[in-house]
Amino acid sequence: MNPKVNVIVPVYNVAPYLDIFFESLINQTFQEFDIWIVNDKSTDNSLEIIECYAKKFPSKINVINNSVNLGLCGARNVGLDKCDSNGEYILLLDSDDYIEATYIEKMVYYADKYNADITICGLERFDDNTGRCVCKEMINNTEEVVTDIRNFEMLGYMNPVVWNKLFRRTVIGDIRFTTIKRSEDTVFLFSVLPNVKSVKFVNEVLYHYRLRNTSLSGSITEEIYESMLDGFKKTKKIFTRDSRYEEFMDLFVVQMFIRCGLGGACRLSFKDMRKVSYYTNKTKEFMDEYFPEWRKNRYLSLQQFWKRNFHALAVSCAATLYKCHLFVLFIYAYWFMSCVCKKDLRL
Repeated sequence: MNPKVNVIVPVYNVAPYLDIFFESLINQTFQEFDIWIVNDKSTDNSLEIIECYAKKFPSKINVINNSVNLGLCGARNVGLDKCDSNGEYILLLDSDDYIEATYIEKMVYYADKYNADITICGLERFDDNTGRCVCKEMINNTEEVVTDIRNFEMLGYMNPVVWNKLFRRTVIGDIRFTTIKRSEDTVFLFSVLPNVKSVKFVNEVLYHYRLRNTSLSGSITEEIYESMLDGFKKTKKIFTRDSRYEEFMDLFVVQMFIRCGLGGACRLSFKDMRKVSYYTNKTKEFMDEYFPEWRKNRYLSLQQFWKRNFHALAVSCAATLYKCHLFVLFIYAYWFMSCVCKKDLRL
């Protein structure tokens, strides 16, 4: 009998974290799943640890060794291509994190009960050095199953990461990750949305995300930033050629603004605050050239601001500051709160 869930896990030089990850995965209260480990040409002893667990659980763990390093997106695609057990659901996990023992059980339970195409749980970000919880996300969502996907505003603001989401296999189909170096999860999520009829939230923390100095989320470079801009530009071209994405374009633009206009511009500026104006102007020029509709996007305006939650209001205010050529003020305020006051404000 085919396992109900295929768990796809790219691995690249995360040996210090693999034991914790594997133990949290192997000891799940729900066991109808198989694991597809994609070793992406690791140069540390990750493969040795992987093979140790594969020998202990040969019927559950499948190991794929890439002959060249393909990066996160490429490794995930290999896993999606190779997993052949035809499970009903797919999980895409990160190998340096860990999950609650009931993670898969609860995700599958709610997906089955509500016939959800995507099931989303809460997550905790914790500091790798101290173990301290930095913040918790996605735990205050609607309890009702969401069926009006095209008018679900939260799609524009919610964290698009894939690892806290259980996907029904049929909504992914032959869709694969792009090769951009940041915001690949945003592009993937919006790529599958036309196939999604329902979303269910599980409002409790089931996933623990490790914040590392060397992780992609903990660092950004000029190269990564350029790749992100280029990825959004190319994705928009693809989406505009397919009428199925038309109804999601407003929300996709909001995600683009958050990832590029806020996250990208702010984090690059934090590396060198002397270049705040440069990154702000560069980002605004990019948005004006390739996403000119951002200026009239209803979610990026202050109309009916009293109906917005704090996060949505902050995004709208940031967009307004961009339009007034004052976004540098936002960056300085964000820098002060994040770096001086040590407050985690996720954008």
